Amino acid sequence: MTNRQLVRHSPIALNHYRQQMSLSVDLLAKKTSIPSKKIESAKVENNVFTIKQLNKLADILLVPVSYLTFDSVIIRELPKVIDFRNKYEDISGEDEEQSYQFQKVAQEAYIDRDNLLSIYESLDENISTFGLNLLGSNAQHDAQLIIDFLNLEEESLLESGSDYYKSWRTIVEKNDVIVLEKSNPSLSSEGMSLYYDKLPIIVILTTGQSPARRLFTLIHELVHLGLKQSALDGNLIYSNYTEEVYCNEVAGYVLVPSSIVYKYYSSNLSLSENILAIRKVTKASRPAVAIQLKQLGLVKQIELEDYLKSLQVESSGGFGVKKRHTTYNHFGKVYLQQVFSAIWKEELTINSAMDLLRIPNRIEDLKYLEDKAFS
Repeated sequence: MTNRQLVRHSPIALNHYRQQMSLSVDLLAKKTSIPSKKIESAKVENNVFTIKQLNKLADILLVPVSYLTFDSVIIRELPKVIDFRNKYEDISGEDEEQSYQFQKVAQEAYIDRDNLLSIYESLDENISTFGLNLLGSNAQHDAQLIIDFLNLEEESLLESGSDYYKSWRTIVEKNDVIVLEKSNPSLSSEGMSLYYDKLPIIVILTTGQSPARRLFTLIHELVHLGLKQSALDGNLIYSNYTEEVYCNEVAGYVLVPSSIVYKYYSSNLSLSENILAIRKVTKASRPAVAIQLKQLGLVKQIELEDYLKSLQVESSGGFGVKKRHTTYNHFGKVYLQQVFSAIWKEELTINSAMDLLRIPNRIEDLKYLEDKAFS
């Protein structure tokens, strides 16, 4: 290989972005199929990689390839995240792959937020400061604060094929909260909250969670944000952490108020019959109602688990989902509306929008997303 086939990079930038993603030289080599000796030498030498290899590195490090050519680096200010994943999963804090997977989800969420901030700025729109301030000591009181914050009494909740989840999600997004969906089976997590005083983030990790099940996770993460917490959660219904139990309790009261449960619950009805009766009134998903019934002591843990498993079997399938559907679910209606508003006002080019939404050179997908965002 001659020097003419190589491109210059910045060792300072490469080291910075590698460490930012919690990647060792060996793990970066494994993920890029670039020899570790070459990456090791690139820590000090600046003429090591081909352009193809530099592009591979940029993809894994979640930066534009140009960032790897400048000594000046971008520092992403992520909040300190509390790890509430379940202890029984025996996840080691020193596990490098786990650290990378966490950084991948968190950094991608940061990028999506940063892009949306830029769009709001280009549209000259103000973003309100996040105004949900919970006590953390009175679940029913905090639940009412969330109900007031979301202005639920004035909102229409529609079933819309997702057991009310999409309707609740849009209401949360309308209150300047970014809600993202992401699949990451390696992370052993159902959700993450990243607190910022403007545009805080909820990431719903969708692996193993049907849309109906995601509703409880959504409100659980909103409770974390109301408590000014950034958290990485495990399996919510099994968690024994005090903070997690409290967030579950508040979420239950938001979605399924106990007054409604006690009014409509009957010991003469089956679990499914009780859930359907309560669901009609609360406009919450079946899993959310089931979890609240367990929290109120009306069903046992094993009954809850069996019921949720039966729903999972019922909703299984749907393989081969198109990329554009995944993109819509990832960003959500409100985020996409802002992107297309920026396009219409010529503050964002179509090519830039496709790059931002990670659908390069697919005009038909962009048109689909535009139609979905305003339907």
